[in-house]
Amino acid sequence: MGKTVQTIPRRLLGGELRRLRLEAGRSQAQVARAIGKDQARINKLEDGQTNLKPEDLAALLDFLGANDEDRAKITAMGVEARKRQPRSRAYVDLLPGSYNRIATMQGQASAIKSYERGIFPGLLQCHEYAEAIVAACDGLWWESSERERANRVAFRLERQRRVVAAEPPKDLEFIVTDDALRTRFGGPEVMRRQFEHILEVTADRPNIEMRLLPATAADNPAPHGGLTLLSFAEPAPPVGFVSVVYGPSPYLDQRSDTEALTRVFDQLRGMALSPAESRAALEEALRRS
Repeated sequence: MGKTVQTIPRRLLGGELRRLRLEAGRSQAQVARAIGKDQARINKLEDGQTNLKPEDLAALLDFLGANDEDRAKITAMGVEARKRQPRSRAYVDLLPGSYNRIATMQGQASAIKSYERGIFPGLLQCHEYAEAIVAACDGLWWESSERERANRVAFRLERQRRVVAAEPPKDLEFIVTDDALRTRFGGPEVMRRQFEHILEVTADRPNIEMRLLPATAADNPAPHGGLTLLSFAEPAPPVGFVSVVYGPSPYLDQRSDTEALTRVFDQLRGMALSPAESRAALEEALRRS
């Protein structure tokens, strides 16, 4: 099978297969030999540029020792990746565990731009703040479960570790409305720790930039919620991710949509405080907390 179109489902499948291979401690060359393909094909597979027949995907999962959960998930993703995608403006991940797969795209990206209203984004959350957010949602968005809470917190922290500590470093730019400083999750100590965490993460890291945007700024072009823009090495096009309160979030990869999201983000950046002013505001919030 030759090169196919790099669709969102193929990107997500490729990212999951790369994760599984790395966790198994296997090289692309070893995977290629195990399923009778060349290494270039495996590289393209992990980059979302090609696909596998069902029997080849099953052999790959056998070789990597996939557990039942991963096998079911990745097999379903393989079915989705082989479908001819409708010519719609957005791809919506309807498979179970869809909230996990933004981590796949973030891991593949070379640069990430993120905007959030009233809450610090997952890539900037300390352990205590992430726990408090998940605890506030427990029993409401999902059935109350200690295991579910622990899994969601662990997922956020692992995603953050992989992105923030990536080599080579990713260019990360965050814009957060300043009511996040006043919107409490957990007690005062949790908020103090969150302020400290952001100051620590952004210190001496020129690749990470955080700006605060006044929540009452006039003419905000994105007043209702967050957005994420992911850029990749050429020739892969950028992808937009629009988070929702509940249910699967849409991925946008049409040029007209990602250009619109870029214009909005650029406008928000121009309205926000500078990184130095934002840091000073965080330090002041820490002193007052």
